[in-house]
Amino acid sequence: VELLEPELPGEDFKYLAGGVLAPNGCIYFAPFRADWVFCIDAEGELELLEPELQGCRGKYQAGGVLAPNGCIYFAPCNAGRVLCINAEGEVELMEPELPAGGNKYGAGGVLAPNGCIYFAPCNAGRVLCI
Repeated sequence: VELLEPELPGEDFKYLAGGVLAPNGCIYFAPFRADWVFCIDAEGELELLEPELQGCRGKYQAGGVLAPNGCIYFAPCNAGRVLCINAEGEVELMEPELPAGGNKYGAGGVLAPNGCIYFAPCNAGRVLCI
């Protein structure tokens, strides 16, 4: 058993969802109350990824889904945009800004045979399709 360095900054409930293993060998975690996505690389090193994602608490709660294009997508809980970790390991916030409101999507998504990823709504009014 080992505790990895560095200690992650922030308060309680930094990360809630499980990580997603990408084709590049890194495991990516989306923030809940933390301000950064973090990854653990193939050698077990931890890295905080830019940009800093400030602005709300409860950003991403559901686990992400690996798409056929190598990107990982996380549906927003209280955040306004879908979080994407592209195939190069870069953090992107996707357009459009989703309607305001909390707890939009809380359950994990599913990659369908048609290549789309679907997230069921919690408090959102519609299914999210990526």
